[in-house]
Amino acid sequence: MASVNDPNQQPIQAEFIPTPVVDDEASQEISPGRRFLFFSAMPAWAVSTFVHVIILLVLGLVSIADPVKIVNVLSASSMSEEGPEMEEFAIEQIDPGDVAEMEEVTETTVDTSEQIEMPEPTTAVETIEIAEVAIDMGDMVSDMAPSATSLQTLSSVSGAPMSSRSTEMKKKLLRDYGGTASSEAAVTEALKWFSRHQFPNGGWSFQHNVACNNRCGEPGEPRRSGAVNAATAMALLPFMGAGQTHKSGDFRENVYRGLKFLIANGKLGKKNGMPVLDLTESAGNGMYSHGLAAIALCEAYAMTGDPELAMPAQAAINFIVYAQCRDGGWRYQPQQADGGDTSVVGWQVMALKSAHMGHLMVPPTAVQGSILFLDKVQSNNGASYGYDRPSTSVRPACTAVGVLCRMYTGWAKTDPRTIAGVKQIAKIGFRKDQIYYDYYAAQVLRQFGGADWEKFNNEMRDWLVETQSQSDGAKGSWHFPGGGHGPKDGGRLAATSFATMMLEVYYRHMPLYADNAADDDFPL
Repeated sequence: MASVNDPNQQPIQAEFIPTPVVDDEASQEISPGRRFLFFSAMPAWAVSTFVHVIILLVLGLVSIADPVKIVNVLSASSMSEEGPEMEEFAIEQIDPGDVAEMEEVTETTVDTSEQIEMPEPTTAVETIEIAEVAIDMGDMVSDMAPSATSLQTLSSVSGAPMSSRSTEMKKKLLRDYGGTASSEAAVTEALKWFSRHQFPNGGWSFQHNVACNNRCGEPGEPRRSGAVNAATAMALLPFMGAGQTHKSGDFRENVYRGLKFLIANGKLGKKNGMPVLDLTESAGNGMYSHGLAAIALCEAYAMTGDPELAMPAQAAINFIVYAQCRDGGWRYQPQQADGGDTSVVGWQVMALKSAHMGHLMVPPTAVQGSILFLDKVQSNNGASYGYDRPSTSVRPACTAVGVLCRMYTGWAKTDPRTIAGVKQIAKIGFRKDQIYYDYYAAQVLRQFGGADWEKFNNEMRDWLVETQSQSDGAKGSWHFPGGGHGPKDGGRLAATSFATMMLEVYYRHMPLYADNAADDDFPL
């Protein structure tokens, strides 16, 4: 834009200087004689000064005469993409101060828009110190997962799956699915046992006897002593299954410290450009620990909608997606070359399901991959499942895991494959020597319902209530010396976790096949 001192202005001034308009106006007030004497008495420089003053006044009047018109022209030009129009109306009368002010405003607007359009979420991921955060991850929420507001707008959907754990709904589901006052009392005593065996740092250990100074024995195998993420998750899940969160409940402080421990003990990083929270540990067979911990974080987020949990829960899910093997399954190590195994797959699918219920981001490809893996290891048209390939004999735990995963990934209750799988599990029945199988079988049969569930539940419920320890230090816990791999590896803490969650099966999740089931399907 031209300035006031621009040489291009000179022709404009030349047009005004010789015009007789000023003399004619002066002649209306001063007679010719007096006008002659007036000018003759003045020196030449004064006459010139007088004329220039008049010209400047005229120019000032022209610039002031229609200020709205000037502003309108500039506004239209600034919004137009045609530059030449702005040059044509480069009005010399504009005060340079006004131009400078306009340029400052425009510059500020551009800077602001760039900051909004170009966030740098990865920078925050790299600088945050998780170990020092008391579940204070709110700065990352908008980058990792839906905001709390979005979660609330979906409350009619997301609230239903976890609303089964509310006080009133628990009472109803206990009556409908076979729970009793004795089974609920056993759950309460188990939660008290867990609360007494929490370490000062908020975590739990399969070497639980260290926390209670050996008041109760039967710890897990020494080689599992370092699996603190797995142990902490297995202690937290029964609390949340009973409706306890870090926001409400009699044990909210225990839950809060346990969640804080998991977040602080995870390894934050990036995989394939996505922030991940790695909760694997060699003592817990890698992805076993991660799957359990991811379920705990996702359930806590789904139950509370706490935005401070959104980032660590989503990052834990991102790691599961990254760790998926080429055959669609999961095994001990991320992306293990020899493919997945059904046991590890079960925990990862449950974590993805918990994330989906909390409206975290679950890529459909991850779910589809798990379905391909299940197709790979099934036999009898989906009624039985092997460990990492089809099995010619029935493997109870793998079959129970496989059928439950099929239910969660879309097989209908009326599907002949579902019916065949349920009958296979009902035929196996309740097994006191295979607690790990019982944990999954209870969920399958409870979801399907009917006489097979009633028979299984009556045996399971009464036996668990009867065998719960009543001795001083161990009161509220279980120990199954012949209960199979899970309780054997994890000792009293793992046995108590499995038993408690089995007694919470009535209300842990809303029924999949009820007429008013609100537990929406995975994104396929």
